[in-house]
Amino acid sequence: MGMSFKLINIIMVETISYRIIMRNISSISNLEANILLIIWDRGEVTVRTIWESLLKEKDSNLISYITIMSTMSNLARKKILKIDRTKKTYIHSAAISRKELVKSIIRTVSEKLL
Repeated sequence: MGMSFKLINIIMVETISYRIIMRNISSISNLEANILLIIWDRGEVTVRTIWESLLKEKDSNLISYITIMSTMSNLARKKILKIDRTKKTYIHSAAISRKELVKSIIRTVSEKLL
């Protein structure tokens, strides 16, 4: 009985922490959105994969590798992306789904307006 209480407590703390983090997301930039669309489509990616994908887009301006890298680091800091640092090349993946992000943005905006 004590073990299940600890597990429930851990789950509650993680859920509350996740909600606090998610409440801080009120918008994302166009570049962040484009990066997320690629990641949600491909699953796991490197910065180079994102950079090369964005360079291939016909409407894309020349974007520096460093800009992509710093934007992805910011998304990880916001807990939108996860970074696997166990290999020489870091692997990025989505920490939240498209639906979760949209719900968070809508919730934050509606809280500001109500």
